[in-house]
Amino acid sequence: MGRNQWISVAVASALLLLTYWGCPVRPPEMESGFDRGPLEATGLESLIRAARPDLSPAQMATLASLEERLVAAEGNEEEKRDLQEQLAGEWYRAGQPAISGIYARQIAENAGTEEAWSITATTFNLCLQRESSDEKTRQFCASQAEQAYQAAISLNPDNADNRINLALAYTDYPPQDNPMKGILMLRDLEKKYPENARVYITLGQLAIKTNQLDRAVIRLEKAVALAPDNPDAVCPLAKVYENLDRVEESALMATRCTDILKAIREQEAN
Repeated sequence: MGRNQWISVAVASALLLLTYWGCPVRPPEMESGFDRGPLEATGLESLIRAARPDLSPAQMATLASLEERLVAAEGNEEEKRDLQEQLAGEWYRAGQPAISGIYARQIAENAGTEEAWSITATTFNLCLQRESSDEKTRQFCASQAEQAYQAAISLNPDNADNRINLALAYTDYPPQDNPMKGILMLRDLEKKYPENARVYITLGQLAIKTNQLDRAVIRLEKAVALAPDNPDAVCPLAKVYENLDRVEESALMATRCTDILKAIREQEAN
């Protein structure tokens, strides 16, 4: 994959999150995971009550107006979806991905597309990564992210990205009865998608987090071999080489990282 293609993928992913904001079918290999979580106890109303003290008066007024218009739009599906997207976006910008995710899920339930479910899952996954989220909210977001990723997978089983993201959700919030579920899933994906650079990048990142630098090198070198213009592979590998005192290799990879990032910035400027 060339530089321009990597740039397109990165830009598209960012635009999805900025633009968008029953039970899904689960593939057989992913039947078990998180419990559904306290959906009733941690529903939309309770999350909004908890978030209110952190909102500015302007934010409260905007959200209240959008909510009133959403109620009035019942029966008009096009207007309803537009308002749900606006509410998802406003709550996301307010730093409340759990609430944003609920509106994204409403959109996905009506749209029934892989893209909509993937956006929903990513939004809930951002909630998992927030250190300020309380345990009940994190459990809720973990459950919702899992369901949404599985819905996206069921609609497009050949797209590895949703499977990788689901594995990352399990590593961010491991199921109590299977704390290694995310890692094991990634290892299975490595066997299933041996030419997918992102699988190796993800495994490399997890190895770095656990200070398994020698293992990180193996994963990231494989990723660089598969995707030599991907900064997510090249730049971390330069840093790992540095931490292992592999000075010459670190310098070469750091230069390569700088060149790739420069090319990306120039492409974005154009």
